[in-house]
Parts: sequence; structure tokens; C-alpha cells
Amino acid sequence: METIRRPADDLLEVAKVLLLLQGALLVATTIEALVWAVFFPGASGSPALMSGAAAVAILFARIRVRPDRRWSRRLVYFVEGVILLTAAIDLAIGLALAHALPPMVAVLTQIALPIAVIALLRRSAAQPRAAVTVQAAS
Repeated sequence: METIRRPADDLLEVAKVLLLLQGALLVATTIEALVWAVFFPGASGSPALMSGAAAVAILFARIRVRPDRRWSRRLVYFVEGVILLTAAIDLAIGLALAHALPPMVAVLTQIALPIAVIALLRRSAAQPRAAVTVQAAS
């Protein structure tokens, strides 16, 4: 028996890979923030706490995300929204104070990646739910 997967399953798999990538980037950001907080006086631990919490939430939701689970998609939407909000604040501060855009890596990881994940999850949720099963002729 051969099972043909629906296109939404492929979109969901791509979203899971992007969530894993984003979780890894958030873990690296957490480590960097911890180093700054430990070795430099006056640095607060709040960036490490925020990026650590985002990493845990993203990686937990990545494990649980499926077409039939709305709460995991909502958790991803919430965390991605917070990341986009902080990116917008960083962008506004950078434009106001330095008259320059953030580096390309920051734009890709804080703006393009969350938008791609949200778009993929929304498209996979909008696809029809039924999978088609076909018997292979032998």
C-alpha cells in the first residue's frame, strides 16, 4: 500500500525545519547573552531570559506542531509575533539613532524567518485534511 501525502504535510515539515533552525539560533543568542551578562558589569540578564524562554517555547512547539493541534500553532504565532515586535522596535531605534538598517543577518533571522514560519503554518492549516491512499498495482 502506498500513501500519498497531502501538500500541507510537506509545508508543515518545512515549517518544522525552520522552527528547529530558529530554536538553534535562539539557543546561540541565549548563550551569547549569558556571556555578556557574566563577563561585563552592568549587563542585565533579561535578554538571556527572553531569548531562552523563546528558544524553549519554539522548540517545544516544534515537537508538538501538527495539523490537528491548534494550541501549538497559536504558541508559535505568539512567539513569532513577539520576535517580530522586538525586531520592529530594533529597526525603529536603529533608524532613529543611527540612520541605518540592522545587519542583513538580523533582518533574516528576526523578520524573514518568523514571517516564513507563520506563512507556512497558516498555509498548512488551510489545506484540506484528508490524505489519499492508493493501492500500488503489482
